[in-house]
Parts: sequence; structure tokens; C-alpha cells
Amino acid sequence: MHSLSRLCRRAVRLAGLAILTAATSTDTSSAQATPDTSGPVIRRTEYGIPHITASSFRGIGIGLGYAMCEDYGERVVRSLLRNKGWMGRTFGPDSVASDWTAALVMQRVQETYHRLDADTRAMYDGYAEGVNRWIRANRATLPAWMEPVFTAHDVAAGDIGTASIVGGQRLVQRRLRADSLRGLPTPPRDEDVEAHAAYSEDGSNAWALAPSRTTSGRAILLRNPHLNWNAGYWEAHVTVPGKLDFYGDFRIGSAFAVIAGFNKDLGWATTNNAPDLDEVYALDIDPADSTRYLFDGTSQPIRTQTASVQVRTPDGSIASQTRSFWTTPLGPVVHRTANTLFIVRAGPDGEYRAGQQFLAMMRARSLKEWKSALAMRARATSNLTYADRAGNILTIWMASLPQIPHAATGDSLFTRARTSADIWTSLLPLDSLPQVLNPRGGYVHNENDPPHFANLKALLDTARYPANVEKGPLDLRSQHALQLIGGTDKLSLAEVIRRKHSMRMLLADRVKPDLLRALAAAPRTPALTQAATLLRRWDNTVSVSSRGSTLFETWWRLYTAAARDSAFAEPWSWSRLTATPRGLGRPDLAVPALVAAIDTVTTRWGSMDVAWGDVHRVRRGSVDVPVGGCSGALGCFRVLGYERAPDGKLVANTGDGWVLAVEFGATRPRAFSILSYGQSTDPASPHHADQAAMFARGEFKPVWWTPAEVRAHTVREYRP
Repeated sequence: MHSLSRLCRRAVRLAGLAILTAATSTDTSSAQATPDTSGPVIRRTEYGIPHITASSFRGIGIGLGYAMCEDYGERVVRSLLRNKGWMGRTFGPDSVASDWTAALVMQRVQETYHRLDADTRAMYDGYAEGVNRWIRANRATLPAWMEPVFTAHDVAAGDIGTASIVGGQRLVQRRLRADSLRGLPTPPRDEDVEAHAAYSEDGSNAWALAPSRTTSGRAILLRNPHLNWNAGYWEAHVTVPGKLDFYGDFRIGSAFAVIAGFNKDLGWATTNNAPDLDEVYALDIDPADSTRYLFDGTSQPIRTQTASVQVRTPDGSIASQTRSFWTTPLGPVVHRTANTLFIVRAGPDGEYRAGQQFLAMMRARSLKEWKSALAMRARATSNLTYADRAGNILTIWMASLPQIPHAATGDSLFTRARTSADIWTSLLPLDSLPQVLNPRGGYVHNENDPPHFANLKALLDTARYPANVEKGPLDLRSQHALQLIGGTDKLSLAEVIRRKHSMRMLLADRVKPDLLRALAAAPRTPALTQAATLLRRWDNTVSVSSRGSTLFETWWRLYTAAARDSAFAEPWSWSRLTATPRGLGRPDLAVPALVAAIDTVTTRWGSMDVAWGDVHRVRRGSVDVPVGGCSGALGCFRVLGYERAPDGKLVANTGDGWVLAVEFGATRPRAFSILSYGQSTDPASPHHADQAAMFARGEFKPVWWTPAEVRAHTVREYRP
């Protein structure tokens, strides 16, 4: 791991190259023939980071839309086509399924767009215009289906909250089967309704350190999301002088999707949480009229919502299709039987202000202003970890969480509802959500675990919170984090970065002693004797040079497949929350699993003592380098997941993506970041793989913040 001083020396060398490049070649090749001098200026610094400056929020939107298209092209356009409901119109009937949901969402956009504040609408409008400008500027090289047809409504549609229709359907059908109601009409899944998809994730890490825990006396924030490397994190800096100056990660396809980062005064990180946002209710159908249901002592009509889509036919013409969907004021219908109407009622359903909330968070100058933005409750989920220039640190478990008047149902039960008293009618207030502000010990953290463990000196009482607030154990990755920051020592920004790249596998600390004892009691063979020596000498890390780590990880997978729920001798418990789980619950299975692991590792890689980095690689473009990191389930804090390549090597494809460490100085923030898979998906781009080797080595790049720094490191300046 390089020190910050060494990183800065490297940055100076890069700056010299950047200035020389900028002096000899100002790139305007992708701009319009006659640049729009009133629009945004995009300055790309090293690694392709866009710093977008404009006099208006519409200008910022134009810059974001245009620059994202330069780096992600077709993916941006497809996302807007999906929002627009034009997949079937563009690609034919095989692509029409999502258009029905999009048509319903667009109706909500039309109802609500005018309620957004002017700056948010300007960002949406500008983003659509930026995408259109990129398409027009590159028309000759793009597929014919890419047309500059997008509007602000198409962008805003991506931020509309929806209920999980298909999730509700599956719940009801599982429950009906479990109740042996097979005789009732149970329609198949409606292929015309697409669920609001929840993406899978491998976890994320977030830390905030108070001034009492830092050598500088300034708060420090670490953002470390883990998603698949196709998730589309994209780094940018946006500035409207006097109104906005924000640096962070923007997700591809939107002006506001899942952003986090910092301004001069404050910053925040996100980690995924798992709130129960949906409730499925069973309503009685009126026995006198099957088009109505009974509620609050009255017979009420089942409403229909009509949607129309356009589909490209085989002969190239465009045909219109119209369908109706059942709905109620309580929520959309997900299923019905002869006597019962099932509806889903979701906390985020219909919410339209996610972009407005994010823009307010980006512009906030204090904790009070930032929490005022959160009070919109427009962002459905995520833990938020916060730090600011004033020295505050906070973590809050955010969710559009229904206040349910009945027992929690999770994802397996529905609730019979006959009156308004049986259903939820409001969300849990912001101040009632689990949160920890400025605790003793000077730290807060989250690694996707329940919110109760943000600080061990300020443990939250699970009984204080409703049953639909997630509960559960403190996982090994979080316990590893507490070993790294839960003490009393003061940390520099450089030390935070070093500790973030801890290569320790905490699981090995907990179970390797029992494995070695089982080996000592087993009959000796040359292979087991060699394995025992190897594992005893192994330092319990997954650094690239560690030997024994590959064998141990393979053994654990084989052992747990056999032991299943009995893998640990001592499961996790509240009484020993940072010391458990521990030991082997089935030591009789340990040695047979190790014999199988020795055979597997030796067959695949030639030797049981193969180095971790000889097997685990980062490959992107022409980069092929060793990398350390493993699954959070193994207690690794540097989380990486892998897929097997044709040559048998394991290639990183998920885990650490965009990582940011920022210290809030008295006059300006100081930050370092890394985007493991680069700014662009285009293999021809110089920024497709230029951070990959740095990431594998555990290096960060400096974040350029001030106008002078940005100008000094600009390698390309243009107006879209």
C-alpha cells in the first residue's frame, strides 16, 4: 500500500503529463461543429473523470447525459428506452413485456412532474437533452434504432417508486398452495406485469470517524459499495457556481440514481439494507357483484387502469396495443380467487421525489439541512453513513417503512383486511428510524448488517423498533470492521485507506485452530502432513502472496456443504457478539473435506500451496494482475467475488467497485478514490482499464476538487 505522499508524488507526475497533453491537443472531436458557449463545460482529468461546470442545473444535466453516453453509450440509451416504454416499438414484440409497467409509471410521471421543484426538473430536462445531443453528434456511427427522442419525463420515470407486483403474486400463490387451496382458480403469473426489480448485491462497507478519532481532528468518511462490476458506478464532479459543488458516484442511466459523495461541508455513503416495504392484503369480494369488494362496511368498485404501448411488427410497421389492469385505492391487484381480492400496499409506491431529495442532499450545507432533505422519505431504502466539516457523524437506517397495525408478515404471509384499521396508512417517521449520532468511541459503521450495531458503545435496543425493521446477527465482515476501527487509536486518512484494504480472512481466526486439531488427531499421510504445515504457517490473509489461503477457502466450501447448519461449534450470539461464530460443529467432517480440497486444488492449479494471487486475478482490457480479497461471508473486509475463466483462473467480477475516502478540512475536503472497472465500458477507451492495476495493488488516485486543480489536471476540455 502506497502512502499518501507517494500517491501525491505520482499525481504530480500525472499532472505534468496532463498539462503537456492539454497544451498540445485540446479535443473537441465529439462536440458539435459550432459549440454552445452558453452550455456546460466538461473537463476530463486523468482517468477520464468529468468535471462539469454550468451556469444552470439544466446545463449540469446536459453535461451528465452527454458524458455518460460517451462512456456507456448504448446502455444509457436502452435505459431511457425502457423508461419511455419503447422497447417493443424499437425491438419488436419479444421486448414488449417491460413496456406495460413503463406505461403505468409514465402515467404517474404525468400526474406528478409539475410538483417537482424547478431545479430538479431542469436537471431531468438537461439530462435528456445531453443524451439527445450525443446521439445527434454521433449519428453516423450509431445503430439506426438510436434516435434523439428523449424527454425529461423519460428520465424522471426512472425515479418513480413502485410496488412489487410479481413479488405479491408469488407470495399469494405460495401461501394458497401451502393452505391446500389448490381447487381455487389460481391464474398463472401475469407476464405483462414486471416487478420493481431489487438488484442482488455482495454487500457494502461504510465508516465515519469523528474528529476525536482522527490525527487531523477532522471527520473522515469511507464509502465502499460492493456490487457486480456491471453495476455502472461512474465518478463525476458537478458545479453550478454558488449553488452546487458535488463530487460522487452517479449510476448510469439517470441524473440522480443511487448517488453518494461529498461537497465542501458534508458527505455520505450508502449500504444496502433489507426493510419490509410491502404488505399483501386479502379483501373480500362482494358476493353480490364480482366486480366490487367489501371494505369499511361498503361495496367499492375494483378499478381498471388502462395502458397502451406500441409494438414494431415483423413488417416494420408500428401497432398499438391496449390492456387494462385491476387496481384499488389501497394498492394494485396482484391476484384474485372466486372470493378474495389480493392487493399489495407498498411504502414507496407512487413516490416521485427521489431526484429532488438527492439534489437537496447534494446541496445541503449542514446536518440539519441534510436531514431536512431526508425527511421527504422519497428514497425507499439504504443505510446512510454521514460525516461533515462540523465534526458530526451519523448512521441512519433509511426506509419507506409502513407503520403496520398487525403482525409482521415478511415475504410469506398476507393479512385479511376488512376495515381501514386493518391496513397501514402511514410511514414510520424519520426520527423513529434506527440511527446513531455522535456516539462515544467516535465511529459509526455499517456492512449491510442490521442497524443495531453501528457503535458498540451505543447498541440499539431491538425491542424499540417495529417487527418490520430488520434484525439479525453481526456478521463476520462487520466484526472485522470493528477490529479495524472500533478501538481508541487515532487514524489518518492514509491509515483509513490502508485498513480498508485489510486482507485478513476473519473466518480463519475462528475455525483454523479446530481444523488443525482435527488434523493432528487424524491418521498421517504425506498430503495431510504437508497441508497441516502449510495451514499452520499461513498468516490467515488473502494477500496475493499468501499460501494456504486457496486451500483453506476450498476446504471451507466443501466442509460447509457437508455440515450445513452445523458448521460452527458456537453460533453467533448477542452475549458474545464479536467473538462468535467460532469453532467447528462437525470436526468429523473436517479432514475428509480437506482431503477433497487437496485433490481439487492440486488438480486445478498444480500444487496445494498455490499463492492466492496466482489463482485470483483482475482482468480488464490488457490488464491481467493478481488481486487479494474474498467474500464477506469469509470475514473479508476487502470483498471480492470471482468467476472462473476458461483457463481456470478466478477473475474478479463483483465486490469493491467505487471506493472513496474523504477528510473534511476547515476550508476544503481532501479525498482519494478508485473505480476498479474504470469510467468506460468501451474497450477502445483509454479509461476502460486504466484503474484496474491500481485497484489490484490497493492504490487510490487523488480527487481533484478546486478549480485550479481541475484546470491543472485537465487532459480534455469541451462543450457538448
